[in-house]
Amino acid sequence: MAFRSTILGILVCLLAAVAVAQTSATPDTRDIVDRMLRAQQENKARVRPFTVKRGYLLMDKQDQQKAHVVANITVLPPNSKQYNIESSSGGMGEKVLRDVLSKETETPRDAQRQELSLGNYDFQLLGEETLDGRRCFLLSMNPRREEKDLLRGKLWVDAESYNIRRVEGTPAKNPSWWLHDLHILMSFTEVDGMWLRTFTHAVA
Repeated sequence: MAFRSTILGILVCLLAAVAVAQTSATPDTRDIVDRMLRAQQENKARVRPFTVKRGYLLMDKQDQQKAHVVANITVLPPNSKQYNIESSSGGMGEKVLRDVLSKETETPRDAQRQELSLGNYDFQLLGEETLDGRRCFLLSMNPRREEKDLLRGKLWVDAESYNIRRVEGTPAKNPSWWLHDLHILMSFTEVDGMWLRTFTHAVA
């Protein structure tokens, strides 16, 4: 009986180890993307009107500030945004930042064409990385069309919640004739029960 109990104990331990291995195994690309898109839809349903204060800085190659704009942006779901400028400085650079703010808050003509979706992007799993202490799946994102509102780059998806934590890349098409080599980084986090973009860094 003691021998049989030992065998049963070993089998239980092996089954438990297999269960843990299956739980921690990396899902395939399509499964990750499907869960990510589902999390996005759930987040949209939780978004309420809110106002944020944002600072826009224009820096030169020596990291010297050339212009600065502070604006209050009110988001009215699903796709409406309003803003008022609290302060600004910088001459010609100020105009550039005002144009960026105006572009960011205008109502999109076709919001679906800008979304992170299978209709707009091909995704491939590159591996895993730890971001801010969280296990994340790292995916490549390749636009299906050459459009300025689509990015070519990478995104980090939380391995537990499947929320997008970071997006980094370059526009599939230059947004204007005077802007080249634009690189964009966006970070996301939870704010008052909503999953929101809380940081954007752009270098051109």
